[in-house]
Amino acid sequence: MQNQNPPDYLRWDHPLSDDNDKVIRHWFGDELQPESLMTVRGIGIKEPMVNANVDRPIGTGDWLIMLFHQPARLIKQQKAPSTEAKTLIIWPPGEKQFFSWATKAGIEYHSWMHIEGTWVNAQIESNLLPIATPITLTDETVMICHLQNMMDEMLHPFAFDPIIIQNLFQNWARAIARQIGTKNPNSKMPSYVLSVKNYLDKYFNQAIVLDELASLAGVSRSHLCHQFRQHFDTSISHYVIRKRMATAQRLLFDVDIKLGAIAHQVGYADIYQFSKQFKKTFAVSPSRYRKQQLVHCQ
Repeated sequence: MQNQNPPDYLRWDHPLSDDNDKVIRHWFGDELQPESLMTVRGIGIKEPMVNANVDRPIGTGDWLIMLFHQPARLIKQQKAPSTEAKTLIIWPPGEKQFFSWATKAGIEYHSWMHIEGTWVNAQIESNLLPIATPITLTDETVMICHLQNMMDEMLHPFAFDPIIIQNLFQNWARAIARQIGTKNPNSKMPSYVLSVKNYLDKYFNQAIVLDELASLAGVSRSHLCHQFRQHFDTSISHYVIRKRMATAQRLLFDVDIKLGAIAHQVGYADIYQFSKQFKKTFAVSPSRYRKQQLVHCQ
C-alpha cells in the first residue's frame, strides 16, 4: 500500500484499510456545509504519509484536526522535524497548512478528521483548544479512540445518529482539553470576556469600536484587550478579521453571490478593501479562490 498513491481525498467514497498496518480512512462527502450543526467530512486513522509535502496556502474550507504519530515538519523553511511525536494541530477553516516529514513518503503515520458546523465551532471555542498551534499529547489514544468511535457511528449499518456524533465530538474536545490542561466550559473566564466574544460573533460584520466594547464589558479598554488575548490567544481585531474571512471563504462557494454582496455581508462597504484583506489572509484574491474551488469540486 505504501508504494501506491491513493485517490484524491475528495473522491474517497468507501473505506480503505490495510489489515497489517491497521490503516482506515473514509471520506463522507464533498460539499461544504459550514452552517450545518455538524458534518463529519472525513476520518483517517494511522494513515501513512504518501506525499513528501502538503502545502495549502489557503487551507481547507473546514476544520482539519490532525495527529502526527512521528515527529513532523510544520515549518516550510526548516528541513528537520519541528515537532515531537504525538503532536496534535487544529487548523480552522481557511488557515494555511504545511506539513512534511522531510523523509521518504509513505512511512510515517498520521490520524485526522475533516469536520465542520456550528457545533464544532462551539466545542473548540468553549474548551479553549489552541488553534493552528502544535500541541503535544501524552497519550495519543485520546485521539485514536474517539476517531474510531466516530468512524464506527458514521458507518453504522442502519443509519448514524447525529446526536451521538455530536456527543462523541464533544467528548473528544473535552478529553483533549483535560489532557493538555486548557480551560474547559466550567473555567473561570470572566463573564464580560465571554459576553464580548458573543457580541463579536453576532456583529462581526459591523464596525467594531474598542471603546464601545469596553463600555459594554464595564472595564477599561486596555484591560479588555489584555483579557481577551489571554483567553482566546488573539487580539480582538484579528478575531473579527478571522470571522469575516472565514465567512467570506464559505460564501465564495456559492457562485450565485457576487463578490460585492459577499464584501457587504462580511462588513466591507468597499469591495477593494475586502479583496485586499482576503488576499492578505489567504494569499489569493477572492475571485481566484472561487475559481480554484470550482475546479477542485468538479
